Amino acid sequence: MTRSLGPMLDFFLREKGELVHINGMRQLALIQDATNTIQMTDEKIIRAATPLHTGDIVDYRDERYLTTSQVDRNEKSCRGRMKKCNQRLALNWNGQVEWFDTVVEARTFSTETGKVISMPEGNIMVSLQDNADTRGITLSQRFYMTHQSFKVTGIDRTMNGIILLSCTLDSINTAYDDVENNIVDRWKYEIAHTYALHIHQGTIAHVPLNETIQLNVTATDNGNEIANPTITYISSDPSVISVDQQGQVMGIALGQASITAKLTYHLTVRSTIELRVVKTGTHIYSIAIIGNSVLKTGQSASYVSHIYDHGTEVFNQSVEWSLRNQDGSTPIMGSITASAGNCVTVKAGSSSGADNKALVLTATLVSDPSITTEKNISLKNLF
Repeated sequence: MTRSLGPMLDFFLREKGELVHINGMRQLALIQDATNTIQMTDEKIIRAATPLHTGDIVDYRDERYLTTSQVDRNEKSCRGRMKKCNQRLALNWNGQVEWFDTVVEARTFSTETGKVISMPEGNIMVSLQDNADTRGITLSQRFYMTHQSFKVTGIDRTMNGIILLSCTLDSINTAYDDVENNIVDRWKYEIAHTYALHIHQGTIAHVPLNETIQLNVTATDNGNEIANPTITYISSDPSVISVDQQGQVMGIALGQASITAKLTYHLTVRSTIELRVVKTGTHIYSIAIIGNSVLKTGQSASYVSHIYDHGTEVFNQSVEWSLRNQDGSTPIMGSITASAGNCVTVKAGSSSGADNKALVLTATLVSDPSITTEKNISLKNLF
C-alpha cells in the first residue's frame, strides 16, 4: 500500500524545514547541498510545498540565491536547484540606477560535451532574474563589478525566468563613472560630492575641569558650507572628557582625550581634536578663521583670525600665518600676499591644474605655538 506524499512532506517540512523567503514571501523549505564536492558556486537543492519557478529569488540563511534549473513538480511539492548570488551589479538608465543580485561565472557548462568550459580571459557570464527591469538591458550596456568595467556583448532570453548576459571587459570612464561604488555614468547625471569636516579650535585645545566649551565645527560639500549638518561626536575617554551630540565638551578629570566629529551620514568624513583638561584659571585659547572657503584661479580673499580665551574673544594675542597644499605637494598653489596682525590675504595661483584641489591656511598663536587652527580653501578654475 502506497503512502500519500502529502502528509509525509508536511511532516518533514514541519520537523526539518527551514524558514526561507521566496520572492519576499515567508515559506518553509527543505534545503540540501547539490553536490558533495566544494565548488566555486554554492549550489543547493530546494524542495517546498509552494510553487517554485526558474528565476525565483530565495533568501536562505542571510544569503540570496537564484533558482537556476527547470523546476521539478509533482502532485504535492516542487523541487529545484539554486545558486548563491555572488555579485550585485548596478545598471544605470539615464540617471535611474537599479541594483540586481546576480550569479557571475567565468566558466560555463556545455550541453553538447557535458564538460565545464572556461571562458576567454576577461569574459564573464551573468545570470539574473527575468523581470520588468532586467528586460530593459541592451547590448553594449555597461556596468561595474569589483571596480572593473564590463559591457554586455550577448543576451540569452531562451530560459524562462532567467536572463543570461555574456559580458566582456570594457574601458573605465573616470569622468562619469563612480568606480569606487561600482556605478556606471553616475556623475553624468549626479553632482559628485566632496565632503569635509573642520574643527575650528585646531588640533589641540584645553577645557577647564568641571566646565564646558563648545566645539566650533563646520561641514562643507564641494567647498560650500552645509547648513545645520548632522554630526556625531565621540570621546576617546568619557571618564576624562565627555561630549554631547551638539558638540559641547565637559572636563570630567585632569588628563587628555580626543574628540572625533563625524558626518553622521558619511562616517568616513571626520575631524579629530586633542583636548586637555586643566585646572580652572588656566588660559584656554582657541582660534577661529573667518573667510571664503572657495578661491578661483588668480583671485584673492582676506581672512581674519578670532582668538578666544575660555570661549570669550580676546584682543591681546596675535597669530602667525602659513599656507600649504592640502595634499602635501609642491609648489604651493597660492601665496600670502599681505599680512597685518590677525588679518591675511591669500591669492590663488594661476595654474588650471589646481581645479578641485585645496590650500590649507594655518593660524598659530604666537604666545603658545601648540594652539593652531586650519582652514581648507578649495580652488576652482575661473571659467
